[in-house]
Amino acid sequence: MVAMLDVAPVAAPAPVPSPVLVAFAAPTGQRRLTVAARLFLALPHLIVLCFLGVAAVVVAVIGWFAALYLGRLPRFAADFLSGYLRWQARVYAYLFLLTDVYPPFSPQDSAYPVRLTTQPGPLNRWSVAFRLVLAVPALAVAATVTYGIATVVLVVTWLIVLVNGRLPDSLHQTLAAFIRYEVRLNGYLAMVTSEYPWGLLGDPETNSSADAESTSIAGVTHWQPAPPSPVHDPYWQVVLTSRAKNLIVFVLILGVASVVAVNVITTMSRYNQLHTDEAAGARVQSAYQSLGGAVIGYESRTRSCENTIQPLHCLTNAAETVSRAFAVFDRRLTATSVPSSATSARARLTADSAQAERDFGQLSASNSAGHYQLAIESTKLPQLLSRFDQDYERLGTQLDDFG
Repeated sequence: MVAMLDVAPVAAPAPVPSPVLVAFAAPTGQRRLTVAARLFLALPHLIVLCFLGVAAVVVAVIGWFAALYLGRLPRFAADFLSGYLRWQARVYAYLFLLTDVYPPFSPQDSAYPVRLTTQPGPLNRWSVAFRLVLAVPALAVAATVTYGIATVVLVVTWLIVLVNGRLPDSLHQTLAAFIRYEVRLNGYLAMVTSEYPWGLLGDPETNSSADAESTSIAGVTHWQPAPPSPVHDPYWQVVLTSRAKNLIVFVLILGVASVVAVNVITTMSRYNQLHTDEAAGARVQSAYQSLGGAVIGYESRTRSCENTIQPLHCLTNAAETVSRAFAVFDRRLTATSVPSSATSARARLTADSAQAERDFGQLSASNSAGHYQLAIESTKLPQLLSRFDQDYERLGTQLDDFG
């Protein structure tokens, strides 16, 4: 009888997170006509991606709740989000001139010059719960690179390919690394992978060659892809030359400079706008105070007109003075620049001012006491002046709120 050996059980190795893998075919010649109209040609895909993006957000939210409970992404969510990422990577590559082959309207894997594969696995529930917070550094890096590329790099790239008919290797590698990083970030946010986004500066160089063959038929490159392989397979690696790495560093610096410049310009614009709005408020207040003095003077003069030899003449002169004061106020208000949020309030106040100018002008034109009394009753000046004060307060509030 053979004695049983007391051997401790060997724990199964923990699953290793797998990143979103993206492979790019080498740069080839491109038709200048399609390069010139690339944005227009990619428009149908961009429209489809907009609708798919909305659906992807809904699926990702459902997957987030499911992953909190199950510790992994449900199969339907993983398949849909992986297909969305694959479609997104193809469209980005086509739009950024990495290939001249038109992308298929399909999320399925195919022999396209850009391939993407995912291996969704177990997810840490704490990582899922705080996924957005954890992704903030990667989002900041992606936004910085996007700023740098969107400034001049894309325009220069478009001009180079339009003239030469081919994307230089260094630019091809730079844009490929950027697209892969963006897709990996989106995959991390969508919980397709638990691997944190990396690889913006490429992968370490290996001695083995990638398992991919290219043949040219009628000027169109047909890429024969290898099956999905581990991350260490050179097929899925993006190895950058020193020139491409330097270009990415330059793009990062350019992106940081662009972000700083945008913030400085925005801050200065808001500062100038604040002072402009304060000056506008001061001008409106000064005009209102001058007008208020004329209105108060009118009220005191009308009370004293009863003791004059020609009371009607006194009343019409007082009304004419106020009419001119409203005309001056209207001109000053119209000449004052106000923010767009306060233009409607200013329009109401200028309309009130114009009406008051006409009504007081009608009083000043009275040729008899009866005519004067009839004009007072028809113009309804007390209601008009009350509405004028309310509209002035509304304009002042909007100017303060904007500032």
